[in-house]
Order: sequence, then C-alpha cells, then structure tokens
Amino acid sequence: MESIESLKNQKFPAADSKVWKEEAEKSLKGKPLEKLLTNTYEGIALKPLYTKEDTKNLDHINEFPGFTSYKRGINPTGYSVKSWEVSQELNVSSFEEANRIIKHEIERGLTMLNLVLDNLESPINTLDDVRVLLDGIELEKLPLFVDAGILSFPFLSLIATYSNETQVPLKDLSGTIGMDPIGTLVKDGKLTIPLEKLYDLMSSTVKWSKVHTPQLRTVLVNGNPYHNGGANAVQELAYTIATAVEYIQEGLDRGLSINDIANSMTFSYSVGSNMFMEISKLRAARMLWTRIIEVYGGDKVAGQMHIHARTSAYTKTVYDPYVNMLRSTTEAFAAVIGGVNSLHVSTFDEPTKKADNFSRRIARNTQLILQEEAHLNKVVDPAGGSWYVESLTNDLAENTWALFQQVEEQGGILNALQSGFIQDSIEKVAGKRVENVKLRKEKIVGTNFYANLSEKELKSIDLEGPKSKIIPKTELDGVAKDYIDRVKDEEVLLSTTMDLVTQGVALKELVGQFESTNNIQVKPIHSHRLAESFEELRNAARRHKEATGSFPKIGLLNLGTLAMHKPRADFITGFFEAGGFEVHKNEGFTSVEAAVKGYESMDLSTVVICGTDELYKEFAEPLSNQIKSIHPNAKIYVAGMQDKETETSFLHAGISGFIHMKSNCYEVLKKLQLEMGVAVDE
Repeated sequence: MESIESLKNQKFPAADSKVWKEEAEKSLKGKPLEKLLTNTYEGIALKPLYTKEDTKNLDHINEFPGFTSYKRGINPTGYSVKSWEVSQELNVSSFEEANRIIKHEIERGLTMLNLVLDNLESPINTLDDVRVLLDGIELEKLPLFVDAGILSFPFLSLIATYSNETQVPLKDLSGTIGMDPIGTLVKDGKLTIPLEKLYDLMSSTVKWSKVHTPQLRTVLVNGNPYHNGGANAVQELAYTIATAVEYIQEGLDRGLSINDIANSMTFSYSVGSNMFMEISKLRAARMLWTRIIEVYGGDKVAGQMHIHARTSAYTKTVYDPYVNMLRSTTEAFAAVIGGVNSLHVSTFDEPTKKADNFSRRIARNTQLILQEEAHLNKVVDPAGGSWYVESLTNDLAENTWALFQQVEEQGGILNALQSGFIQDSIEKVAGKRVENVKLRKEKIVGTNFYANLSEKELKSIDLEGPKSKIIPKTELDGVAKDYIDRVKDEEVLLSTTMDLVTQGVALKELVGQFESTNNIQVKPIHSHRLAESFEELRNAARRHKEATGSFPKIGLLNLGTLAMHKPRADFITGFFEAGGFEVHKNEGFTSVEAAVKGYESMDLSTVVICGTDELYKEFAEPLSNQIKSIHPNAKIYVAGMQDKETETSFLHAGISGFIHMKSNCYEVLKKLQLEMGVAVDE
C-alpha cells in the first residue's frame, strides 16, 4: 500500500493537448473534432479547449496592467486602490423625487450621478431645475456621467453656473458631460443642428473645459445604439472607433491637439450576456484605442481609453422579469472583469416600467456584491493570462481593425452611414440573431424556453415612502436678440450661456438658436430587444385570455408508457408554452380507441401526438384517420422529425405537420394563433 509520504511527493501529470484530442475524438465516435467548434456572430470560431499554444504568437501577452496596450486596464493597481464608479441611470417624474432618490442612493453605495438627458421623463431645462435636482448634494464629491445627446455645452453651462452659485470650484467637477452627434444621428436618423456647427460647438466646449473643468470630459462615443440594434461585438467596436477618429479629425481641424481631444472622450458600451466575448470586447477596445492614439502622435495618457458601461437593454425580457437580475449580474461581472471605469446595472423591470426603489436597490446591490462579497476589486485583471480570453481578445481586435479599415476606405463613419453600409451590416447580424431565437437555437430563459404562464404582472414597490409631487415647470420665452447674437459667438460660448441661464433662460431656447432644416439624414438603427418576437405571441395569448377567459389551448395525445412519450411530450409542452399556449396533458394511451376517446374528451381543435417512432408507425395513421372522420377540421401534429417516406405517408393520412428541434417555433406558434382567432399583431 502506498505511503502518505510517497503520495505527497507525487505530482499530477502535465497536461497534454495531444492526449486530450485523442480522447475527445473517441467521445465523438468518428465525427471530426471540428464538430466542437462554435461559430459566433462575430465570425470567430471558438474552440472547445485553449492551450498555451494559442497565445504564443500574441503581442502584449506578457505585459502588465497599466502598460503598453492597456489591454489589461489603464491602472497598474486595477480596482484595488480605487474601485469602479457605481453609476445608476436616473429617470423620475419630478426633480424633488430625483433629489430624494439621489441622496438615498448615495447613502447606500452610489458613487456617480448618471443621467441620459434624452430619456428623462422631466427634461432638465432651467437653472431652477438643477437647483432642485442637486439641492444638498456635494458635486465636488460626486462624479457625473451625463449623456447629453446632441449637445453638451448647454447642460454643462447649467452645472457650471450652479457650481459657482454653491461655491464648488469648477476644477473639482469630475466625470463626463458628453455630446455625441454621430450617436444621435445613428439613433434618430437625423440631426436638428448642422453637423459642422455641432463640431464647432464640440471643439469650443473642449477648449473651455480644458481651462475651467479639467477633470470633466465633454465628448461621448456611444456604442449603445449599435448594440441595441443587434450589432455584434466587432461591429460595435469598429463603428465606435471610427466615430472617435471622426471626432479627432474634426477637433484637429479646429485647432485642438490630439491630447486635448482624446483626453476629453469617454466611450460608452453596452455589455451583453456572452460573458467571455464581452470581457474580451472591452480589452480589445483599449488595445485599438492605444493604436489609434499612437498613430496620431498622442501621449500615453491620451491612449488610456475611459470606458463607461451599462448592462444590456437588448438582452432583457418582459416575461419572467426576475431572470433579468441574473442576466444583469453576469453582464456586470463581465464589465468589471473587462476593466470599466464606471458601470450602470439596469433594473430588472427596465423593459416594463419605470424603476422603483426595490428594483433600483437590487441593481445597485449587484455592483456592491461584486465589490464587497465577490472581491473583484482585490485582484488586478483576473482574466489576464487566460489562454481563452487572451486569444479571443486578439481575434476581436484583429477582426475589428479589419472592419474599421473598411469604414475608413469608404471615407469614414459618416459616409459609411450615408451609404447604408453600417445599417445593412448590422441588419444582417440582427436578423440572424432573431432567426436563431425563433428557431430556439438561441435560448432566452423564461421566454422561448421555460416559459411560466402563471407569472403575475410586475407592480411598483416603494420601500422608502411616498413619492413627492411633480413640480410644474415654467418656461421663459423671448430671449433678447443681443443675447442670441452673443450665444452664436463661439469665443464666449460657455460664459455667455452661463449668464443666460442665470437669468432664467431655458435650454431649449438656447439650443433652438442653432437649429435649422435640411440637415444630414441617414437610415436610423432602431433599438429593439431580442425577446420581442416571442413577447408578441405571449401578449396576444394574454389578450386572448382576457377576452375569452383562457389561453389558446392545444392537447397532447401521448402514446405508450411514460418513458416512451415523456421526452417528446416535455419538448412539445415547452415549445407551445413559449407562445402562451395552455397544454393539456395525459398519462398516455395504449390503443387507438383510447387515444380517440382522449381526444374527444379534450374538446380541442389542435393536438400533438407524442411517442416513439416505433409507436408512430402503429398509431399515427389510424389515429389520424379516425379523428378526421369525427372532426374533419382537426389539426393533428406529430412530435419529432421523420424520414421523408414516413412524412409523406402521414401527410396523406391527414397529419397536419411535424414539430421538432429544427422547427421555426415562432412561425409555427404564430400560424396556430392566427388559425385559432388570436389577434397577434395588435
């Protein structure tokens, strides 16, 4: 018998990829090893196993965090000295309510104020709005992330004026108040202000901010419109990098240095549910940005990409909404491992309603758990050195660079948008995603898989007391003409605007001075969610229940013992419940006569025969013939794919069709809903 001492001295055998390959091929029983490759939407073939060989020729593989390409993060100490900013988007119906929520959130872990101005229910329009919104909040201690949409200088003027009013030094303001005209163009398809004028205003704002608010970034490069349109990671990266290059060139043409314009930029990315792809996306983004800045001659600081991230809106679902908590947790984990500077975790009820205190608390605490309990801020770049992550990062960077060069060959991001190249490329990927969801190749838990027909509608939960009432807004009309002329003078843009807002002038009036017609237009990239097709079916089924008292129904004609019919009966049950169908089951029939009686007792127009292929040969045709003799309009389906000869024979016997793993679930269910009189397209 082996002694403990000799056991202690033994070592595990070294890993051998050749031995693994031999064993894997045995398991595949003659099928090629390539069968295990997974092709992604990015055009990357993922291997089932990565080894050191996959990284031996990669550049920067041995670099440290905070150096060279910044692939491993821009800070040598990662989050161990300073963690990422906990930044939750705010959208409320009054500024008093917003002020209460901000204070409540700060006390419970919020470290950054996050506003997307275009999404606010109550637009911030005057200095009085800001006074109510920020009353009692220490701006010098709270960084900002404000997506200002088409223009950043009007809102920046409000914040700067309020800062002076409350004696907060402008140099202490930090974060981002960023404009992204290309992002607005992509999302809306048009601009209300000429693009050249927007670039003038962008450059003026950068110049002013460099002097007065040096810690505040004023240019935003937003990847969310591409992501929410269904783009893959390569497209999202390539088109944002191309946008950033456009902003750099326009800034250089207006007298800015490469360091000035690069240091004024923040990149915003959505993080989806493919965890390793998203980790690698953020790492590849930093690599590419470093390369761009090097080409332009920028310094090391300018090459440090500043990234804000939000968990994906594209992946969230209306049905089984609490699963969104799990999706957001995975996405937030990927964002942190990828090395973001600030993060918004979307609330689980985001697709359905405005967030309440409960959903905000869960979203905020997701980030805090990653910090305080998962200890992700204790290890610098935990993904670094992973053969899989490093290889995937490199593949993403190379594919992105190739697509970026295609955009540049067309003359840049603007020409590529005007020609429709970008929109068409995203539509192809988005269409493939949706098709895979309809085929259930891509699974959405609680939607096209494991649907729960008994779930209850979400209701708001307020844990901190009643909401404050909405404050009526007043508008100041008629800006004096001399002020209008001064606003148009770019040399005094910010100081003049600050004077105007102090006098009570509304932002919409100031912005209106720059608006004109006949501006650039492109085909917009519309935002959607991946689950919408099946939610359409579920909504139709829910309306049907409200109108008739029940969901649309189908019945199972199970054949033989439980073991014989259960696999296909379970598959069919999940298949139909994904479309909101109520499925009537039974314990199985052992004769055609019993099955016919079972059918009659159900009193349903549509049934599915479930059993083994052997039982089908015995039961399917006589069962179909008898049912059709009683109810000629009955719809009878067979669960499982059959050979061509059998299919032809069954169809001649009155079988309506076959439902199996390769069926387009959405199309089958929609067709049946329409046949049953369910209004699908309301």
